Amino acid sequence: MIRRFIKFILVSLVVLVLVISSVIGSASIGLFGLFWERWSTAMMNNPLDPDFSWYQPLERSKGDFISELETISSDQSEIPLSVFQEAQKYAEIHGSKSLVIQHKGEIIFESYWQETNPDSLFGLHSFTKTMNALLVGHLLEDGYIQSIDESVADYIDEWKDSNKTNITIRHLLHMSGGLKESFDYSPFSDRIQRAYGTDIVNANLMMEPEIEPGTVFSHNNYNSQILGILIERSSGIRYSKYFSEKIWAPLGSRDAFFFVDRPNGMAHTDCCMWASIRDMIRIGEMLMNNGQFNNMEILPESWVQQMITPSDSNPNYGMQIWLGNEYQERRAYDARLTMYANYHSEPYAADDLFFMDGIGKQRMYMIPSESLVILRTGDNSPDWDDSKLPNLFLKALKKK
Repeated sequence: MIRRFIKFILVSLVVLVLVISSVIGSASIGLFGLFWERWSTAMMNNPLDPDFSWYQPLERSKGDFISELETISSDQSEIPLSVFQEAQKYAEIHGSKSLVIQHKGEIIFESYWQETNPDSLFGLHSFTKTMNALLVGHLLEDGYIQSIDESVADYIDEWKDSNKTNITIRHLLHMSGGLKESFDYSPFSDRIQRAYGTDIVNANLMMEPEIEPGTVFSHNNYNSQILGILIERSSGIRYSKYFSEKIWAPLGSRDAFFFVDRPNGMAHTDCCMWASIRDMIRIGEMLMNNGQFNNMEILPESWVQQMITPSDSNPNYGMQIWLGNEYQERRAYDARLTMYANYHSEPYAADDLFFMDGIGKQRMYMIPSESLVILRTGDNSPDWDDSKLPNLFLKALKKK
């Protein structure tokens, strides 16, 4: 009865906010109204995965699209058609929106569901985190930072002379910043303000230390968001512009978009980039080939190798990217927690596999030894097996 009452009160509050917002208009109540509009509509739908229309405002990161990726039919590939059929069936029964396979620089299979197509934009969610690591590599190359072992406080004034000067750029890259995460989901909590608020810079920088940085792996958004703030502060360039110049346009991608906290505000670099499905394959191919794409260096090879080197706090995590080094049946997002752990029925069938992980079981697996990229987008499936798709293709290639 108490739970039902609380739910009734919450729904009533949401409805009231929606009515007020529609009557007054979010523009006339300014940023406060923008927050309430986000919060109320998210609570009424899916708080973890809102529709595209919810992400406002968006900031364009310009691409430089020239041509499509190379494609061949599945029956021309080295992989038996039965393997594609099994993969397609598995993806479909688990609520996928797309499944794209690239092998040796050619797309060899594509399947789409739920009114999705190759050019459809999809929310990258935590794939976005990896973009921070790509740009930190360029900060080093461009001389904006000298080392990832520098203190974050060297570039963020709010942390100077604080109790956070021992947090380094490396700690953030490795998801071991040591700040205290809040699990308070009330509207004015710092967690909700970091997700839906109109000043995510202060909301993130005000977080307090909990444990010694570098000691505990915790895949929390603040690590990635503070990296985004550092990228802007050290370079003096807006995140979306720097990303366009260094990564997205050189890859020949279509335009992408970043969700920002308010007009001309801070981009969410912990989540919420939107890009076309096929263009994400370009990122996968580039990383798989040590930073090379179409004979062009997008990232220094040495930096890619640093990205996929295991961190001290987690052998299966590098710099803003997951690794498949040690078998874990249940892969947790926090070394201290087991909830929301991801199931793996068996070890990965390749020692060099690494991957991006986004909410809803969005996955992009990259296997350099087989020149293989596997991208799956779609809805959450509690029964998703993280080793199923990569091992299906890897075992087929080893048999050839």
